[in-house]
Amino acid sequence: MPFGASETAEREPTLPQANFNRLRLIWSQLLDQLKMPPAPGRIVIYPRIRNFVRDVLAEGRRKNIAHLTLEADIGWMRERLAEHRRRSAEPVSITSYVAKSFACAIDEDKRMQAYRLGKSRLVLFDDVDLVFMIEREWESEPIPVFSIVRAAQRKATHEIHRELQMAKEAPLGTDGPMNALENWFKDVAGTAMVSSMGMFTSGASVGVPITPMTLSLCIGSIEKKLALLDGQVVEREALHLNISIDHDIVDGAPLVRFAERFKKILLDGRALPARTAEPHKIMPVSVRVSAGECAPSAHDVQPLAI
Repeated sequence: MPFGASETAEREPTLPQANFNRLRLIWSQLLDQLKMPPAPGRIVIYPRIRNFVRDVLAEGRRKNIAHLTLEADIGWMRERLAEHRRRSAEPVSITSYVAKSFACAIDEDKRMQAYRLGKSRLVLFDDVDLVFMIEREWESEPIPVFSIVRAAQRKATHEIHRELQMAKEAPLGTDGPMNALENWFKDVAGTAMVSSMGMFTSGASVGVPITPMTLSLCIGSIEKKLALLDGQVVEREALHLNISIDHDIVDGAPLVRFAERFKKILLDGRALPARTAEPHKIMPVSVRVSAGECAPSAHDVQPLAI
């Protein structure tokens, strides 16, 4: 018999034995796992209300989302809010103030919250319906739910704050759809999103969401930083922000212009139309606005000294 044939014949019986040993090892390991006591834990029902969250995330992954991070000096904002609280019994949170400023910036350019209608048209909604992510407790477990503030550009900052507080107490599952197929997108998800999940940490932090919205705002943490003010180095508080846009609808240049307009509104305080940040000045009667409207910029108004 040739040398090569003899060598092959000698090796062939070893192959089935190797496979058998491998199978015996796998079977032994399976038996060992079956004999082990079960790991401590419990099986719970997946909340039906999370189906809508999953639908939203799936839609968000389908879109071409671009992000822009920025920061705003929150020192002046805190002063305005403190003065507002002294003059008014209505509470106002930082989140509601930022959200109202966001709505005012959108109101000046409705294309920022446009949505596609087919392949050749866009829908520009008249109202700014802000959807907020709110953490609620469902069967002793925290879950994110959506709460929509309709026509936020026409509501006062304290009204937005009040609606958000009420949303934290409303019964879950009794209002609104459970999945994204039950109604038109605006009805179930609003026109723009606001999330403040990054506010509850320290240092520089801001979220970058998976979002199906054309325009989204993530409010991040408040960080103390050194800044130059009137030639002096002072400690200021910076609010970190992230703006996300659907790049199929909004381009980079409009996004940057929107971000600059948004920061200007945050700083000039038009979200509080009573001008509570300047107690020694008042606005002329001819330019005063109702509590819910977006007031004109401070640069467009000549205040009168009392």
